[in-house]
Amino acid sequence: MFKNILVASDGSNCGNKAVDLAIDLASKYDAKISALYVMDFALNFSYDDLDDAGGAVLDDITAKGKEKDVVVVEHIITADPIKDMATMIRKINPDIAVFGAYGKSMDKCEEIDYSKIGSVAKNALKVSKVPIILVK
Repeated sequence: MFKNILVASDGSNCGNKAVDLAIDLASKYDAKISALYVMDFALNFSYDDLDDAGGAVLDDITAKGKEKDVVVVEHIITADPIKDMATMIRKINPDIAVFGAYGKSMDKCEEIDYSKIGSVAKNALKVSKVPIILVK
């Protein structure tokens, strides 16, 4: 059913839950994971800091994939995670995409309004031509 599953993660709590679900799906359907980390310079971090953070997130996804014999293809790109989402999804060409409903900015919140979703997830739902699973 699925051969290529996109999982986008920033290393947040929701992102990690999305990774776990995507790897479970990939294991079940003998699919590969296309793991995406977007280096967003709007966050005002240096290239090296963003690259290190992205590398750590992708290394973690790859390690989790190996535990379940799932092939992980890593994608680390410099882009605007909102404006460029349609292009990223189209280039990776997944059968399905898995996103965390929120990013790292919500990890620090004591109370989360679960009736809302983050801006990246919201935009992915708008622009994606493939099914998306949002994980809270």
